[in-house]
Amino acid sequence: MSKYRFLISGGGSAGRSVAQVAATDGRGEIAAVVDPQQAQLDCMQELYPHAATGSDYAQLLRDTRPDVAVIAGPDHLHADQAVMALEQGCHTLIEKPLATTVADCQRILDAEAHSGARVMTDQTMRYMHPWHEMAQIAKSGQIGDIFFLQGDYIHDMWSHYAPEGQHHTPWRINKQNPQNILLGGGSHPLDLILWTAESPVTEVHAYSNKLSIPVFPDDDCYIVILQFESGAIGKVYVTSGCSGHGMGEGMGGGFLAVYGTEGTLWKGKLYRRDHDPVPVEEPAADAVVGGHGWGRSVVDFLDLLDGKIDNPIPAARGANIVSVCAAALESIRTRRPQSPHWF
Repeated sequence: MSKYRFLISGGGSAGRSVAQVAATDGRGEIAAVVDPQQAQLDCMQELYPHAATGSDYAQLLRDTRPDVAVIAGPDHLHADQAVMALEQGCHTLIEKPLATTVADCQRILDAEAHSGARVMTDQTMRYMHPWHEMAQIAKSGQIGDIFFLQGDYIHDMWSHYAPEGQHHTPWRINKQNPQNILLGGGSHPLDLILWTAESPVTEVHAYSNKLSIPVFPDDDCYIVILQFESGAIGKVYVTSGCSGHGMGEGMGGGFLAVYGTEGTLWKGKLYRRDHDPVPVEEPAADAVVGGHGWGRSVVDFLDLLDGKIDNPIPAARGANIVSVCAAALESIRTRRPQSPHWF
């Protein structure tokens, strides 16, 4: 069994989860952890006492020469850190979003092609029940031709944004590079929708506002309308300022709802005309546990490196998500529909 030395950039929940799954699987050794916050480094050092730690990503990348770089820090740093890792020949697992601009996505794709290393976009929600199973049912043709898809990211992010919040993450509200919640949160339903539809998006029209969470420096509510080459249409609703409301409880049934000519998938159930709804079957528990879908995505990444499977989420898939978001933001700015670049 191959063993890979991991550098984890970002000691938050994503980085910790990837490290846990890789180490528990047995194919991952945590060689280094990068984070600007000493508390996060201290936490990771307790778990992985032999790992080098520090706040200088470039230096630790040079000093430890890992086989794998996990890019799990602030969204706006993803492209620079991924390109640096690829230039050193590291395989790279990049937490969503792949990057924050179409140009940065292209930089990652170019660096991957030049390096010969593997890049996977870590879109964890596609590994979670019931959305994974719903997408597979739709993709297999069991609900006929898809004519409409919907996904929601409905989340109260106050505790992450507010300085007094329990989960306060300073970079999210940084005035120079605030997290864009359409990219940072909307990438979840967008990935599921694009994966399920299996058709390029030809046009995007979007609206947004900033009315619900004053401490956040950017827009906090988006609605995005999609036109697919197949003729299907889609809708993505994203909000980070809903008071006390949790993810996945919106009218769309959470991260994914799919409407076909012979059936509907909604809130984890399959609906057919004149039949009682049937719950989507839950798979057996994974041997390696990792919350939020990491237990399956990281194992897939390791299987990819071992040559057991093809890349389940290539960088180009992550780039298309960013491209749709970029078209949505341009539509908001111009008040006109936009055609996204398709990778």
